[in-house]
Amino acid sequence: MNKEIVLLVAPLVVLELILKLICLRDWSQRERMNGLSRTAWLLIFLFVNLFGPIAYLVYGRKYHGND
Repeated sequence: MNKEIVLLVAPLVVLELILKLICLRDWSQRERMNGLSRTAWLLIFLFVNLFGPIAYLVYGRKYHGND
């Protein structure tokens, strides 16, 4: 692998790991999610690269229920 490629990809990998840790912490503290079940959101933000955590943070955290 070229050194230039590693330098370009490394910040994206770090960003993705930070987002996943933020999502995992938030997911573990919430009882209800928007749209999907807790397990579905967990799988989405763990296995859908970069867009999964963003989707969770934008859409999954909002809950408009009768709490």
